[in-house]
Amino acid sequence: MGHGAGGRKMHRLIKNVFVKHFGSPALRKLADGAVLPELHGNLAMTTDSYVVQPLFFPGGDIGKLAVCGTVNDLAVMGAKPLFISLAFVIREGLEVAKLEAICRSIAAASRKAGVQVVTGDTKVIERGEEEELYVNTTGIGTLLPRAQLGPEYVKPGDKILINGPIGEHEAAIAVARGAYRFKGKAESDCAALDSLVLPLLEKPGVRLMRDPTRGGLATTLNEFADATGLGFVIDEAALPIAQHVKGVAELLGLSPLYMANEGKVVVVVEPRSEARTLAKMRGHRLGRETASIGEVVKQPQGVWLKTHLGSLRKLIMLEGEQLPRIC
Repeated sequence: MGHGAGGRKMHRLIKNVFVKHFGSPALRKLADGAVLPELHGNLAMTTDSYVVQPLFFPGGDIGKLAVCGTVNDLAVMGAKPLFISLAFVIREGLEVAKLEAICRSIAAASRKAGVQVVTGDTKVIERGEEEELYVNTTGIGTLLPRAQLGPEYVKPGDKILINGPIGEHEAAIAVARGAYRFKGKAESDCAALDSLVLPLLEKPGVRLMRDPTRGGLATTLNEFADATGLGFVIDEAALPIAQHVKGVAELLGLSPLYMANEGKVVVVVEPRSEARTLAKMRGHRLGRETASIGEVVKQPQGVWLKTHLGSLRKLIMLEGEQLPRIC
């Protein structure tokens, strides 16, 4: 508990762990906040909290997840991510070696995405049986001048793209928990998407983007439908779903359409820009399996799955969550 009490123990933890691994000029000052340089253009800001069990899983850990999630929330708004804050709520008893491994992961993900960790906070709570660590982030970025994204720009006839197979993060967490009597090679798709999606905005055509995390693809499309008042029809035959994700979903009684992703983006694009956008996305390492999965329609409103039989099945928003504490 002393490591979160504001005294010498806490300051040693900050210097020996957080400053050592993050070490931006703003953070080294150990002030109560960060003074940022003058930024040009409109700013975008996001905040999120990360609660994942286990802390380490195939393809990532809670640190990488926190950075990538924050970067992605800014990038899909058309903003270049620049700065991030990190607040740690640490349960007493968490090994310092484990915390350092997570900090190394945060540092690596931040460097890769080109964002600086500029300020943060540390709290320690009593021992217990709950998660060992919670991470809260806030991210700031600058909007690209050409970015004109939002539900107000979406029109009937627009195409729906996704950059690869869905459900991989939730499948990886389910397997990593080891609570189920099966093993698999599932690996999270956890990744920062800024280098994939921001170049798409160099030319007009992209109307709306979002990363389908909790609630998965179907819930994200329902958010689009609610915001636009239009219909979103996706083709079951065109949906990219890996066999191992189908296997995990069948064993646990889940639907891949609602399973969480941490490295996927849904892009709504005008029809005449579809081919160019597909080619650009497929030329990026995070978009090689990009697929065109559906279309925006005026009627029927809502989200619909065009099944292999040719019928339409309505997809409603996920009521709660399929698995708790996945991101």
